[in-house]
Amino acid sequence: MPVSGGLRDWYLSTLGVVQYRPRDTEPVVLDLHSQIVTEVVNTVPSEVVVALPEKPELPGAEDELTDFQEEQIGSFRLACWQPSEDLLVINGLAPGSVPLQEESGLLANIIRAIGRLGDVLSSPQLIDWPPLAVDQTGKPGAEAMLSVFVEARVKKQGVLWVLLMGELPAALLLPSRSAYPSSVGHMEELPGGARAIVTPSLQEMLAAPELKGETWRAIRVMTPQP
Repeated sequence: MPVSGGLRDWYLSTLGVVQYRPRDTEPVVLDLHSQIVTEVVNTVPSEVVVALPEKPELPGAEDELTDFQEEQIGSFRLACWQPSEDLLVINGLAPGSVPLQEESGLLANIIRAIGRLGDVLSSPQLIDWPPLAVDQTGKPGAEAMLSVFVEARVKKQGVLWVLLMGELPAALLLPSRSAYPSSVGHMEELPGGARAIVTPSLQEMLAAPELKGETWRAIRVMTPQP
């Protein structure tokens, strides 16, 4: 879903992404002769009336609101780790919850196996939907917010790989909208050039350890080459 500039800025601000803007240029002062201005004003017919709407709206705002309401999605939380410069990991959580110690330990082992873990796994950034002060729960809005977040990481921090762990991140970010779990092991290119890989969630792997093999087969393409 295309995102307007104003909505993109609001998402980035909500997600805590710092934006740098060029300083405003100095205002241009036009030296218009007062007589010329008076003559131009006097040429406007007195019967011409410009009617302005009582409640002006931003262009496209109505369409965006309609898109938000097309398909509803419940509240959710995403945990996002960036253990290395080129890797972003996104795993779904229940609303209000945080990653369990076992889940963080499992992720640390996975990231270590592909050579992208430093001394420790840092705490994740938590993304909640819907954001505060927003009463729409449309799926297109959630997709747009998450895509803006990932795009900022790709462009500003050089992320090249995105692990989509579980059904929710895959449903929101995978361009092909491939069905889960058939999309596990699937790799697709995201806007900006990063590649997304779908794996089972951390919760699924802890409940069914045999899924760890599927995860390894999916991510071994990321292992350092000798």
